[in-house]
Amino acid sequence: MTGSCERPELSENAREHPVASVDLIVRARHSRGNHVAIAAQSSKRFPVAISLRQLEYFAVLSEELHFGRAAERLGMSQPPLSLSIKQLEKDLGFSLMDRAGKPVRLTQAGAIFAEHAKRILGLLDSAKAISAQAATGFAGEVSIAFVSAMLYRRFPVALKAFQEAYPGIRLILREMNTTKQIEAVQTGEIDLGFIHSVQVPDTVTQHVLETERLVCCLPRDHRLAGRGRIKLPELAGERVIVFSREHAISFHDRIISSLANAGVTVEPDFHIQHWPTVVTLVAQGLGVSLVPKSLATLINDRVHYIEVDEPRAELEIALIHGTQPLSSTARLFIQHYNGDTW
Repeated sequence: MTGSCERPELSENAREHPVASVDLIVRARHSRGNHVAIAAQSSKRFPVAISLRQLEYFAVLSEELHFGRAAERLGMSQPPLSLSIKQLEKDLGFSLMDRAGKPVRLTQAGAIFAEHAKRILGLLDSAKAISAQAATGFAGEVSIAFVSAMLYRRFPVALKAFQEAYPGIRLILREMNTTKQIEAVQTGEIDLGFIHSVQVPDTVTQHVLETERLVCCLPRDHRLAGRGRIKLPELAGERVIVFSREHAISFHDRIISSLANAGVTVEPDFHIQHWPTVVTLVAQGLGVSLVPKSLATLINDRVHYIEVDEPRAELEIALIHGTQPLSSTARLFIQHYNGDTW
């Protein structure tokens, strides 16, 4: 490592205590080119303890190669610095500095020890910075699951904006149906879930985010395709393509219920799990479907989307999480997405 060794001021407690509560034992070996091995061992087995203060003093001296300049840079007088380095050498059992000439020079063992000392101090700085970010929610990770319908809303854009705003937070994304998300939230597999709103158990907290209208997706040459709005009873006799109940219970039941109230009987022939599949089947003239209005962003010149004149033809999107306190990263994502942390 080269360059300046300046870093944030260490607390007195951190300077005086052994690195990571272990003793740093350094042995100079004079075989195969003389190298220094650094090992962390229990203080009960090895009595020598090297403090962060000693490491910082020696790291600065190894760069300045002048006790006076090093002391000035450290904001101290030269005698205490000299005593600290001598004590370090005594504890280690070998010389770090060759004091015969001016400027002083590092011994071979000293050069290797300096490299490791700077690395340890750098790791400490990184640990402090990352921990501080994590405490404020600016570092860490958040696991988020979503139903496929979220891909046609602002969800993808929000994910990108969040990642750009907080690059230190790792987003773990999973596409899951509503039922699996509810299970995953309860087991802690995910932090947050975006679902089709349903009745959830007491161990899950749910917040309805938005309500979206359903529209009818028809083949371009369908008899109703030229209309601006239709009523559900007009779909009587049509083959209606719906999501399989196993994959989306709430959405499936909402569609079947809305059609049944309008006197339209549905006999599901297809077991669909993805919206593009629905649109493709409709485009091929294999049926019609009720889909979220946001799905109209899937451009297909062989289908037509028409408004539905039915109050119940709507879908609620909700966010779920466990009842335990949310992590700072999860709260930050909610605030970013919805402008509120609840």
